[in-house]
Order: sequence, then structure tokens, then C-alpha cells
Amino acid sequence: MNLVYQLKNDLFWIQNFLPPQLYKDMYVQAIKKRNDSNYQPTDVNWPTYKEEVDDMSYSYNQRNPDTNNKLFTKYHMLLKHQRFVNLIDKQFDSHLRKYTYGQHLTWHKDDLKTRVYAATFYFNKTWDQNWGGEFMFKTDKSSGFLPIVGNSIIIAKCGLVHKVNANLKKTHPRLSIQTWIFDKDEE
Repeated sequence: MNLVYQLKNDLFWIQNFLPPQLYKDMYVQAIKKRNDSNYQPTDVNWPTYKEEVDDMSYSYNQRNPDTNNKLFTKYHMLLKHQRFVNLIDKQFDSHLRKYTYGQHLTWHKDDLKTRVYAATFYFNKTWDQNWGGEFMFKTDKSSGFLPIVGNSIIIAKCGLVHKVNANLKKTHPRLSIQTWIFDKDEE
């Protein structure tokens, strides 16, 4: 587990997040679910243009996160105990997310009222930099992007302005776990 990038206490990018065998097992499960018909349009809680809504990502179990899902049990434990962000007393809700060709998320900041952090874990082992899908961020003093790297995770403090660029690859969906992180009494 390596911290590759940190922006104050607002943004952390960690590579080699999961042990190799766990990453492989979770990757296989995510690949098997990628064509599942239960993916629904991602719910967003920020203003967006009507024509943008059809191009938003898809989520699996966003409305009813299954935190007891075997896919997430070990992942949540590692997230809770990683050494870069203190999440030991937090609760997690996770769901699978995919971005097919042209799908993205517009500029927004996650809801500070209900969440403390949001984490995005990347599954894609193979992702070319020309395929898009990057995590973009901006503050008053800096801006940048973090590329898609398999077995890496981005942990962003709620309130950080960010977006996800469109997936430009027709044959490869961008696959991730989206995790909402709450204080225990806020769940």
C-alpha cells in the first residue's frame, strides 16, 4: 500500500491498495457483474443539465447498499485500517459503479451534511491514458487529475470539487467501487 499523492487532508491517492490475491478475486467478481441488468443510472444530488443525465454512470445497489456483501467485507476492513486517513470510527456504504462509453460525472462536491469522505477504488487492470475516465479536482489554489490505475483508491474529503471525465473507450467500461464514508452516528 503506497501513498502516491496527497493534497492536504482533502485528497489521497493510494496504489497497491489490496493484497494481490484479494484484488484478483474482487476483480473477477466485478468483471462477472459488469453486464448485470441491475445496474441503474447513478443518483446525483447536485444540479446538472437535463442532457447530462443520460450520460451519467451506472451503479449497482446504490439505492440499497449491501454492506454485508462478501465482495466488500475485506475491502471495508482494509479501508478502515489503512494508515493515511483516520477512518477507524467510520461507517461505509459501498456499491459497484461502471462508466460505459461516453459516461461521466459533472463537476460537483459531495454532500457535507451526510458524508465525511468518498472513496473510489479502481478495478481496471488495463486502462490506457487516452481512454479518459480520469478523476479531476480543483481548489482555490490547485487543480489536477488522477488517472485510472488498477488496485488504487482515491479518498476525497467531502466538499472537494471534482468530476469524472467521460469514458472514451467503447469496449472497456471503467469499473470501480464507490464508497460513502460516514461518522458512526450519521449513518
